[in-house]
Amino acid sequence: MKFPYAALSGQDFNKRALPLLLLAQKRPHSSLPSIKQNWEEYRLQCLKYLHETPPLLAEGKFCNRTFDGSVCWPDGMPGTYVNMSCPWYFPSAHSGQVYRFCTLEGTWLLEENSTNSWKNLSECMATDEDSSGGQILFLSVIYTTGYAFSFSALVIATGILLGFR
Repeated sequence: MKFPYAALSGQDFNKRALPLLLLAQKRPHSSLPSIKQNWEEYRLQCLKYLHETPPLLAEGKFCNRTFDGSVCWPDGMPGTYVNMSCPWYFPSAHSGQVYRFCTLEGTWLLEENSTNSWKNLSECMATDEDSSGGQILFLSVIYTTGYAFSFSALVIATGILLGFR
């Protein structure tokens, strides 16, 4: 049975999902091959879901379920926001939601001047507070300041000792 849902091959991963994942990635231990493997597994699970789940029983228009290259979307009612949990393959925070808007015409809202569907992934991106980079910078400033004070005290003490000699 052929189904009309968006499907991406592994080659499309590089074009569509890779820039998003690199933007989302804040953890250095997440390697690109493991992210790509997790994305492929997520994509296959999504396509299975899209194929096996019965369509929305709604009269009139509705937004079709789809896999847009990063998130698996269910059918949407016109004039509503559809939200999904952040995809588990994202190397960043998983506690947020992804949002997409189904227009009154029963189509997914498009980005301005684009054919790409609009979606809000901001809750799925690691924030600066979540990243260890800010903590490392803070610790390195304290470390450097401590050594500067210690070295200054040593120079002053050496000067005093040499002055009394």
